[in-house]
Amino acid sequence: MAKLMNPNTTIWWVDGAAVQSADEIDLDVLEAADNISCAIVTGSTLNPTDSDTDDTRSICDEGNVATPTYDNYEGNLTFFRTNNPDATEGNDAAMELAFQLFKHKGAEGYLVRRIGKKNNVPPAAGDLISAFKFLSDNPQDVWGGDEGPIQFTVPFLQQGDMVLNKELTGTGGGGGGGGGD
Repeated sequence: MAKLMNPNTTIWWVDGAAVQSADEIDLDVLEAADNISCAIVTGSTLNPTDSDTDDTRSICDEGNVATPTYDNYEGNLTFFRTNNPDATEGNDAAMELAFQLFKHKGAEGYLVRRIGKKNNVPPAAGDLISAFKFLSDNPQDVWGGDEGPIQFTVPFLQQGDMVLNKELTGTGGGGGGGGGD
């Protein structure tokens, strides 16, 4: 059986003004979103985490209970930096786009992840996506030393809206967002 590996992941940034909730993210929204995949360093985090729970038992419960109350998720992405601010295509363009989006704290929107297709494959009806609403916090420079690239890490603060493994719907054909190949 084939395993899904990192190149089969796409991450888009959807500006918070584009939709009111994660449920509204469809094919048309993603076609206009920014594909920032090629700027992201492996090992970054974008996932749901354990739900908060309530362990209050009723008099009828014969054992311990854990009732999920609030969904939790986390996002902490490290991006490559480029010295090509005029890049319009390829990985350099994705790196410059990510830097422009997150070089200051306060970007509010959705990080949308698709697993199963390479990042240069456009979104399509039927794709499964997960979307997480965030507010970007202060970016942190990561020095690569003498041999490594300069990067920056952006901690993302949860904004209480998440959808997991949603099937994309929509008509498509609404244009395309910026970012890498």
